[in-house]
Amino acid sequence: MTPFVSDVTVLLHAIEEGHPKAADELLQLLYDELRRLASHKMAGQPPGQTLQPTALVHEVYLRLREQRQRFQSRAHLCGVAAGLMRLVLVDYARRRNAAKQAVENSLLLENAAQLSPRGSIDFFVLEDALKRLATVDPKLVRVVELRFFGGLTVDETAAVIGTSTVSVKREWQFAKAWLYRQLT
Repeated sequence: MTPFVSDVTVLLHAIEEGHPKAADELLQLLYDELRRLASHKMAGQPPGQTLQPTALVHEVYLRLREQRQRFQSRAHLCGVAAGLMRLVLVDYARRRNAAKQAVENSLLLENAAQLSPRGSIDFFVLEDALKRLATVDPKLVRVVELRFFGGLTVDETAAVIGTSTVSVKREWQFAKAWLYRQLT
């Protein structure tokens, strides 16, 4: 067991025992990992992006602090963080899309061409696709959330969901292919 995982485990036990500062210590320990995940998710965004990885981490951090649940493991905590990261990115994309739509509407009035950046992830479009995927199989959405937004490994995802790694691999492949078809 690595020191990081060991420290997380110790802090999770301390939280269970009611130590008041253990939750803050745990979140501070996870800050670097959350920052790495946020940087990874934000890397494909176009230049001039107003949401920066640090702001994303801080928003997720604040939302994690508001959680009134007990985390059973590092993977469980990262899973919750992944879900929160997804919500923050989607909320941000909605706000950005609303502002962008207002600008595009004014451009349409002037018969200007609409331009869309290539190579970036439109989290608003991704969220719509994930909602459609949920009608196919809600478990697939959870796998995408944990793997894509949370950066969890196949083993960690299996532990959070409570299934086998073989199932997670199969579901991950299916979800990626399904989303690819939806987004292209």
